[in-house]
Amino acid sequence: MLHNQEFKIYIITTGDIVSFFVMEIIIGTMTYSLAMKLFHNVLLASAGGWVGTETIKQLKAAVKMLLK
Repeated sequence: MLHNQEFKIYIITTGDIVSFFVMEIIIGTMTYSLAMKLFHNVLLASAGGWVGTETIKQLKAAVKMLLK
């Protein structure tokens, strides 16, 4: 019995790393700080930072799709 064996190679570019760093670390910190100033609550600020980052990611994907 022969099995179909696949060998996958994933290439991570410098641009992917920079994009991840900017989106997750810098924008996440900014949205967390903004939410902390608005809500004065760590739980709400954490949720606000997460929601802010995810919203920006979705907007970025939507703009990319519209420009295709």
